[in-house]
Amino acid sequence: MERFKEIRKLLKENEFFIITAHETPDGDAIGSECAMSLALGSMHKTSLIINADQMAHKYNFLDPDNRIKTLGAVDIPDDIAKYTLLILDTNDIENIGEVAQEILPLVKQYFIIDHHESDDEKINKNLITSNASSTCEILYDLFSSMEIPLTLSLATALFVGIVYDTGSFIYPKTTAKTFKIAFELVSKGVNPNEIYSRIYESNSISALRLQSKVLSSLTLFYDQQVAVQEMSKEDLEECQAMYEESDTIINIPLKSEAIKVSVFFKENEEGLLRCSMRSKGNIDVAVIAQHYGGGGHKTAAGFKSAYPLEKMKRKVLEKLRIYFQ
Repeated sequence: MERFKEIRKLLKENEFFIITAHETPDGDAIGSECAMSLALGSMHKTSLIINADQMAHKYNFLDPDNRIKTLGAVDIPDDIAKYTLLILDTNDIENIGEVAQEILPLVKQYFIIDHHESDDEKINKNLITSNASSTCEILYDLFSSMEIPLTLSLATALFVGIVYDTGSFIYPKTTAKTFKIAFELVSKGVNPNEIYSRIYESNSISALRLQSKVLSSLTLFYDQQVAVQEMSKEDLEECQAMYEESDTIINIPLKSEAIKVSVFFKENEEGLLRCSMRSKGNIDVAVIAQHYGGGGHKTAAGFKSAYPLEKMKRKVLEKLRIYFQ
């Protein structure tokens, strides 16, 4: 297929790869990385998975061989100039964290595979398909075009990414094609019930305490149509929870029919403040995220905050005002 011409050539002509994804990698990021590593292994290529941040424990089942490493806990290869960097599930270089400073300048080249909205220049130079449900959906098509054997391990990694980034097949970018791919993956032996349990029913008690703590901060705005939640580094310490364990809390307010936008301000263990946003209908939160140097989808986006929490909250709420006048 023409859309895969460049990436197929790159994968075939190079031997050494480092695979990375966005900070605080989620199900699609981890699934994509594992799938790409397995595919490269089947091609007898050498690959390393290195992320800026640690993944949540619930994804450990995808990595029985402990291939996924965190920057700082792994030695960078002496011959790194031979390596190609594959950036998955983000098209924003700044969103790969310290990998952008520690690895990107040293590698031979880099290539992006992603499904978030982007500009034409990035799209033309990389494999960015913004109407795909997930990065794993793109990888399924790529691997199929390359006739890479669809093993159970590879199918499982792809299924995890698709399930996570479609919200279990309910988000707007879910299509008939998404279900067709899911059918093929399940036909290879993937157990949907087991995957759901791994992703959504394997949180720690600390994560449960953190969820309760964050929900207690919930405040409503614009006639109870916008929900705002907050999480400080002190909350993480008090609950003895990991930052990565907060990844699904933002979705909880949207279970209410009245809530149109969920905004979650969260600090990591170092106190770095991020803002995550989810929306329903025609409310484009990606535009807000892009205004502050972030990105994402129309209904799911986020950014790192350059301002203290209260100031950032006022700015985001003001940006949302147009939808509730």
